Amino acid sequence: MLITLLSFIIVFGVIVSVHEYGHMFFAKRAGIMCPEFAIGMGPKIFSFRKNETLYTIRLLPVGGYVRMAGDGLEEAPVEPGMSVKIKLNDKDEITHILLDDQHKFQQAEVIEVKKIDFKDEMYVEGITSYDDERHRFHIAKEAYFVEHGSLIQIAPRNRQFMHKNPLQKFLTLFAGPLFNFLLAIVIFIGLAYYQGTPNNVIKSVGDHTPAQEIGLKPGDKIEQIGDHKIEKSKDIKNALDENKGKKITIAYERDGKQHKAEFKPKKVTQKTSKTTSETFYILGFQPDKEHSSLTAPLVSGVEQFFKAGALIFTAIVGMIASIFTGGFSFDMLNGPVGIYHNVDTVVKTGIINLIGWTALLSVNLGLMNLLPIPALDGGRILFVLYEAIFRRPVNKKAETYIIGAGAIFVIIIMILVTWNDIQRYFL
Repeated sequence: MLITLLSFIIVFGVIVSVHEYGHMFFAKRAGIMCPEFAIGMGPKIFSFRKNETLYTIRLLPVGGYVRMAGDGLEEAPVEPGMSVKIKLNDKDEITHILLDDQHKFQQAEVIEVKKIDFKDEMYVEGITSYDDERHRFHIAKEAYFVEHGSLIQIAPRNRQFMHKNPLQKFLTLFAGPLFNFLLAIVIFIGLAYYQGTPNNVIKSVGDHTPAQEIGLKPGDKIEQIGDHKIEKSKDIKNALDENKGKKITIAYERDGKQHKAEFKPKKVTQKTSKTTSETFYILGFQPDKEHSSLTAPLVSGVEQFFKAGALIFTAIVGMIASIFTGGFSFDMLNGPVGIYHNVDTVVKTGIINLIGWTALLSVNLGLMNLLPIPALDGGRILFVLYEAIFRRPVNKKAETYIIGAGAIFVIIIMILVTWNDIQRYFL
C-alpha cells in the first residue's frame, strides 16, 4: 500500500506540476504576475518564495493551480466597507495596504473603503480617519498587500492576464496541455531508447495463432507479406490491416535460407473504451527489439504519442456522444480514487509499465483540459478566441459567472465520479 501511495503521489505530482509549470512558463514570458504556484489542494504544508511567486505544496494530492494576476478567478482581499491602513509615498500613491496589525509600519493612514479598482484604474477610494473626507488614492506601480507579516505584491495593470493580447492569453492557457503532451513524448522516446524498437525478427510465437500454424520460430526474419516489403515491425501491421484478413503469402529467412508459407491472419476486436472498439489483424508473434539505431526511438516515441492521443481522443468523443445517446455511465470517468486504483494495478507489473502509464495519463490530462468547459483551459480558450475574432473581450461579469458555473459543474462531477470510484473499488 505504501508503494502504491508513493507512486500515486509521484505520478499525479509530476503530471500536474508539468501542466501548471507550462501555464506559468508562458505567463511569465508574457509579463503576467504569478503570485502562487501550488501542487495539491487544501491546507498548505510547505512553501517557499522565489522572487514574486510563492511555491506551495498542499495537503490533498488531487490537482494544482497557478494563480495569475487578473485572470478573473482571483479576488482582492480588500472590499468596500472594510477599514484598512494604507502607507503613502511622496506622490500620495498607495505603496502598502495593511490588512492586519502584524506589521512594523509606522504612520499608516486608516481608511474606510468605499470603492476599489485593482484591475483598470488601480485605486482605493474611501473616507480617511484624519479628516473624515472622501479621497481617492492611486496605487503605486510597486505596491503590496501586507498580511500576517508577509508582502503580497499588487499586480500593476500591465502585468495582469486580462490586459494581455489574445495571442499571449492563448499561449498561456494552451501551455498547460502542451507541456503534458511534451512530457508524454519525452517519456515515450525515453522508453523506446531503453527498451529498444521492434523490428521484423521473431522473438516468440503465440499459441493457437497463424504464426504457430505455419511453423514460424524465434529468430525467423520476416521479409515480405504479400506485396509488402518488411523492414520493421510497423510494416507487418500495415500489410495485415490492408489485407483485411484474406489468405496471404509470407516470405521469411531462417538460418540464411528463404522460406515461404501461406496463412490467414487472425481477426481481433479490442475494446478501447466503454463505447468504442478497434478491429485489427495479427500473425501472432512477439517481435524482437533492437538498440542500434539512434533515430528509430525518436520516431517510435512520437508515433506512440500520436497513437495514444488518437486512442484517448476517440474515447473522449465516444464518452461525450454517449451523453446524448443514453449510454453514458460514470464508470467511463476516473477521479483521484480511480487513478489510485489504477496505479495500484500498474505498479505491480513493474516500474517500466508505470512510467508508460504516466505518459498515457499525461496525454489524457492534456486532452481533458482542452474540453470546452468554462472552468477548464479549453473553455477559457474559447473566450480568448472570441476576443481575437470580434476584437473585444467577453463581458467580464458574464465571463466570471460562466467560469464560476463551469467550476461548480466540474466540482459536482468530481464528487460524483469520486463516490462512484469508491463504490466500484472499495465497497
